[in-house]
Amino acid sequence: MNIVILDANTLTLDNDIDFSVFNQYGDVTIYQSSTDEEVGERIKDAEVVLCNKTVLNADKLSKAPNLKYIGLFATGYNNIDIDYTRAHSITVCNAGDYSTEAVAQHVFAFILHEYNTVDKYNTFVKNEGWVNAETFSPFFAMRELQGKTIGVIGYGSIGRKVADVARVFGMKVMAYSRSQEKKDPNFRILEYASIDDILANSDIVTMHCPLNEDSKYMCNKEFFKKMKKDALFINTSRGNVVDEEALAWALNNDIIAHAAVDVVSKEPMEKDNVLLKAKNIIITPHIAWAPIEARTRLIKIVSKNLQKWVAGTPINVIE
Repeated sequence: MNIVILDANTLTLDNDIDFSVFNQYGDVTIYQSSTDEEVGERIKDAEVVLCNKTVLNADKLSKAPNLKYIGLFATGYNNIDIDYTRAHSITVCNAGDYSTEAVAQHVFAFILHEYNTVDKYNTFVKNEGWVNAETFSPFFAMRELQGKTIGVIGYGSIGRKVADVARVFGMKVMAYSRSQEKKDPNFRILEYASIDDILANSDIVTMHCPLNEDSKYMCNKEFFKKMKKDALFINTSRGNVVDEEALAWALNNDIIAHAAVDVVSKEPMEKDNVLLKAKNIIITPHIAWAPIEARTRLIKIVSKNLQKWVAGTPINVIE
């Protein structure tokens, strides 16, 4: 088969990912990145396209008459025109659950950064604050996680992992799931709650829902006004779950105390994004998924997806 990889550089750091696993399925052409103008020409003879975030809309896909399969190096698939692929019998498979541990870890990196103020202490020491201190242990305000309430909105694999870690810290977990199940798959007791109850009672609110018509811009002014004033808001799901103007307003007007986001509405981030000038916010560049272990896992999942499709028993298909 003629296989084209469109955006390899979104997955590698100093060539630490090996794409040779795909050679067993056909002739592989690897592009480090592809502009909108380049995509059509690059996929015109492809039977298989593998990509991460490259947009494949109807106009681009129409230039690939031989295309039969799209494999995503990602869980989300909003960059693919699914209506077109369905109409033209193109199988699309995504990679779920490869980043569960990584994203949950990043959530707690945000939380511990806020609660333990490690960066503030490091700066203080490096600026000779400690060597000139009058006490052996000069300290800033810190808080323990023990006894705090974390609200998990979206209770899929990542939401459940965040809840697992939270329990180890002795936190109370409140979770919202659209399925409204009474127990999670491992039959652990957990308080399911409405979004309003979560916002009113949580010290930390963390978003783990997919982006769809129900969740788009659900974190708006009314949402933030229902949160505790000293709460921390975290988003590692999708940027458009959040109304960024509303989040900036909530932070700048002390409606909530802190926020930490790994995703924004337009990526790479635009220079006029209102969150860049908002106060009390931490922003990382959509990297919660990116530890080497997670990226290696991702390649294996995408390879297995392709293997199963070739064998006529596809898995992880976007219906």
